[in-house]
Amino acid sequence: MEITYRIIQPAEYNVFYELINQDDSWWAFSPSLGQLSAGDWNSYCGNENVLCLGCFVDNAPAGLLQGTAFSNTSRAMRIAVIAFREYAKIAPVMMRGAADWVFASIDCACMFGEVPSTNRHVMNLLQKTGFEKQGSIPELYWSDAKQKFVNATIVVCTPESLRKAKSDAELDI
Repeated sequence: MEITYRIIQPAEYNVFYELINQDDSWWAFSPSLGQLSAGDWNSYCGNENVLCLGCFVDNAPAGLLQGTAFSNTSRAMRIAVIAFREYAKIAPVMMRGAADWVFASIDCACMFGEVPSTNRHVMNLLQKTGFEKQGSIPELYWSDAKQKFVNATIVVCTPESLRKAKSDAELDI
């Protein structure tokens, strides 16, 4: 099994859009964006300030990391991530590789995100990748399942926390 990473091209935007729809995973991928139309998705992915890093397993799309700089004067990147269901078992390996790619390829000091408190799967994935809990934001996201606003956990990954997560993963083998 070969896992590779590259910036996805405009001709591939719809492939990833359809896979997110197929998995019905907009709520997990990016609760702040919500479900986008195909046109809005293509516009968002095509924005020069958005990183769309595809993860491929044996050349098949397996996941996506999208990132935007926090500001023009910052080295922090706000991210959204997804591993498609078929690849869920290797999601931590894929995510650590994507984080490696970001830190090696971009002048980025940290990646951060907000995870709805109800999304234990993404929280577990991010913690296995080196993201550490930093705090919470009360009632940031609406939960259709709970029919109420839920808190979000703020998570941050640095090159140091990624190295520790990779070391811990090697010990689990």
